[in-house]
Amino acid sequence: MGSVLVMSKKRLLFFDYLKGLFVIWMIPTHTLDGLIIPSIKSTPLYHSVAFFNGLVAPAFLVSSGFLAVYTYNDTKFWRRLRRGIELMAFGYATQLPTKSLMLLVLFSILFVTSSLGITLNLPLIKGGSPPEWFVNGLHIFKRVEILISIGSGVLVITSVLRLVKSPVVRMGIFLFLTALFWLSTPWVWEWGKSLPMFIAPYFTREGSLFPVFPYWGYMFFGSTLGSSYFVDRRITFGLMAAVSLAVALTVFVPYPPSEGHVYNILVRVGTLMLILFALIAAENFGFHSEFLAMLGRNSLMSYAFHNAIVYGSPFTAPLTRFYGHRGWVDSLIVGGMIFLVTATFVYTWEMLRNRYGQKLSRSVWKFFAMVFALNPW
Repeated sequence: MGSVLVMSKKRLLFFDYLKGLFVIWMIPTHTLDGLIIPSIKSTPLYHSVAFFNGLVAPAFLVSSGFLAVYTYNDTKFWRRLRRGIELMAFGYATQLPTKSLMLLVLFSILFVTSSLGITLNLPLIKGGSPPEWFVNGLHIFKRVEILISIGSGVLVITSVLRLVKSPVVRMGIFLFLTALFWLSTPWVWEWGKSLPMFIAPYFTREGSLFPVFPYWGYMFFGSTLGSSYFVDRRITFGLMAAVSLAVALTVFVPYPPSEGHVYNILVRVGTLMLILFALIAAENFGFHSEFLAMLGRNSLMSYAFHNAIVYGSPFTAPLTRFYGHRGWVDSLIVGGMIFLVTATFVYTWEMLRNRYGQKLSRSVWKFFAMVFALNPW
């Protein structure tokens, strides 16, 4: 596969292009999802849009898994672990049930004590229980969303890379984990329902967005491709082609709607591989887009930024608060505007990061942590 995959010493641009394409798709369609009149969601056209929306997270996960292997060396071990923890912390921070640390601590204590049947008589709180809005927010906070799924997956993949040096053995381990996480998903989803409140979202689809079953499987598949890339690129080509066959199979055998069914998973990954093949071919023929690569390099930042605008965050209200529910045209127009705002933000962020390095992101973390800590009751 040496002539098919073109290696850049610094980055594999076709993965940046893949993520960049899905950033362009993701922002307007997420806006559509957040604003659209609920009755429209039952239409066939919306279901078609929803299928491609369902490729966004796998595209980010497969790319993250591949690049985690491709760019790894032992000098990056602790930095990678910190990166994984930071992604998880960032994901949870965007779902905090309140923007005040004092309220979070107080209501969390009340939530735990009331769950244990203990009543605390506090003059500020009637009934000794946290308010309903906080309890609802706590159920949102515990969700495993894409940043949390990727961050926790980075911890596992980095540990494997540190312990196992052979690319062949790594490839076998990651392939085994891929199959394990994809094939066992329906069983794990049922078993996970019985787990404690803040652990269950990692193992069941109920009350979660991207549980590790099957979504870590996408990362492990990417890591399998990344490992095989160092063994023999023909193996990489063969693995990509093999899962692509699932797309052709849909002509004869319809795939089930459940995202936890292995056939559904293979169709998603196969579709991504076909897009990746097209991007590899385009790059080999001289295609280059710095704009697309920039979006790809900053795909997770784009996700977090637009998500806070569309769906809300501890510091922002969701779009429906301002626009209500809209039709197709209005929703897509707003989505296009949010894409332009996000692209401008990402471009500015990358320029500042290139100039100031990690000091910029550390300063942003400190600023929001200070605002959260000092916010009044």
